[in-house]
Amino acid sequence: MQIRAWAFGATLALCLMWCGLVPLSATAAVPPPPVPLDDAPFGINSHLATRTFDLTVMQTAADRVAQSGAGWAREDIHWFRIQPQPDVWDWEFTDRAIALLHQRGIAIVAVIGHPPGWATPWRHDPSAGVSFYAPDPQRFAQFATAVVTRYRSVITHWEIWNEPDNVHFWKPAPDARAYATLLKWASAAVRRADPAARVIFGGINPFDTSFLGTVAAEGAWSSFDILAIHPYVNPRSPEQGQLERAADAVRTVMDRYGTRPLWVTEIGWSSGVGDRQPDDSIDESDQADYLVRALLLLWQAGVERIFWYTLKDDPGNPYGLIAEGRGYADYSRPKPAWYAFRHLSTLLRNTHFVGLRDLYQRTVVFDFENLGSWRVGDQPNGTLTATGAARFAGRSAARLAYHFPSSSNDYVVFRREKPIPLPNGTRMLGLWVYGDGSGHTLKAWLRDDTGEILQLALGLVGPAGWRFLSAALPATVPPWDRITAGDDGRFSERLWLEALVLDDQPDDVRGAGVIVVDELTAARGVEAYNLQLRGADRDIDIVWSPTPLTVSFASQSATATMSDWRDAPQRIVRDARGQLVVRSGPTPRIIEHQR
Repeated sequence: MQIRAWAFGATLALCLMWCGLVPLSATAAVPPPPVPLDDAPFGINSHLATRTFDLTVMQTAADRVAQSGAGWAREDIHWFRIQPQPDVWDWEFTDRAIALLHQRGIAIVAVIGHPPGWATPWRHDPSAGVSFYAPDPQRFAQFATAVVTRYRSVITHWEIWNEPDNVHFWKPAPDARAYATLLKWASAAVRRADPAARVIFGGINPFDTSFLGTVAAEGAWSSFDILAIHPYVNPRSPEQGQLERAADAVRTVMDRYGTRPLWVTEIGWSSGVGDRQPDDSIDESDQADYLVRALLLLWQAGVERIFWYTLKDDPGNPYGLIAEGRGYADYSRPKPAWYAFRHLSTLLRNTHFVGLRDLYQRTVVFDFENLGSWRVGDQPNGTLTATGAARFAGRSAARLAYHFPSSSNDYVVFRREKPIPLPNGTRMLGLWVYGDGSGHTLKAWLRDDTGEILQLALGLVGPAGWRFLSAALPATVPPWDRITAGDDGRFSERLWLEALVLDDQPDDVRGAGVIVVDELTAARGVEAYNLQLRGADRDIDIVWSPTPLTVSFASQSATATMSDWRDAPQRIVRDARGQLVVRSGPTPRIIEHQR
């Protein structure tokens, strides 16, 4: 069985060795179309000025950034190091770092932050040392003016603070109103010093929009040009962490206040146990595979720039592309992730996105034509009724009206009197949803034949328009999503949909709204992905899957080139059936069809 994979002619079928060919199913397009990748598509958090403590080593570090194929570097501009006292300025390390990157043709995002103790109201930090307390916004603006004036000929992108919503970087606790004030002052200073500059919102956690929403409500939305997020999902894989949906919540805020380009200025996985990831970890090979898959999934989700965290391992935190080795001065051992980053950056320059497909076989298991009886749970915060006014298919759908009255966690549960059976072997569950822009989380309760009820988050409710929200069933459900006590958190083979749940996101939001749901869909099969791209003179397929698969391409090219970060490129030739056959697995394979 072969199916047409994309408009420019190549066809593709992925097949399991034990079940024959299985057609790909189109995945619903959710985000705006990705921008074409230019000649500098990805970036690295380089930290040359702040973590290279010897100027003689900094050149080696800059060489590694350039050799990786990175088009961008994210560099810290630490206020406490540059101006340790009001009348003392030390630009040596920052000057050197900026010059080395610029000489190598690498564009720079500069992060202005980390004030000295003397510039904050907290008097217990050393006067010349770093403080994470909010500085006086006027003093911060004066420092920003000095920095932009000095570097405006080589830097045009300025990120205001790092993770202001993180308690580690804004003390005594994150304060969205205070950050809004700081952002207004800093943005005005940056734009006065360089009218062509682009101001970036300090990278925030995108899975909770309360901080961003408050900043917007404080009138600071016009004070930045680009929204930066840090969508860490480690140690889960990019697919298990639903990384492609990292932007969903912030887009609901954009829908209210205005669209902004979306950048990921930090994303990464630790290749071992570290301070930030003490309980679980992946190895260096997994880190490399996750890097490739994460950058691809984020890009196809509409993220314009993506920066890996970080260039080099820190002691106790092996997030880097370069191993720690003998210390900060040792750049001698690039990890597999470095080679994966270089491979992807080199091959994908000047390409554009065509499509992303998966291997699931979808079945509509409940069409909402006959709604049946649903019982409201403990929090009577809504109603579920049939509607024919808005529907995705057929004659009827379900209208879910809700009201969340408090500033604590509100939700509404609708339990069906006769649970809906799901096909054996279900691996994914989804619903078509007409959103209201609320960003609330739609969830499902699934009961198995042992009586265990487990909760599955399908996704965030987006703006007006039909959108498919879905989630793969994890191998183990975390304790907070186990509805019945004493469960092992694992789905058995036979499953029923017990309930639909709408949960407020974030918890402190109040208000009412209406969404419509239709076409409950279950999917069976094996998790596998095919990302399709087009370059100036070639078509590209990138295929990966947690389970090894045989991948068969019917291509217009008699030969193609297959590569990944592990092995040198190899030429593959069509077989007697006119197929290009390769093996797929967790390491993404890149197949280039010449035109």
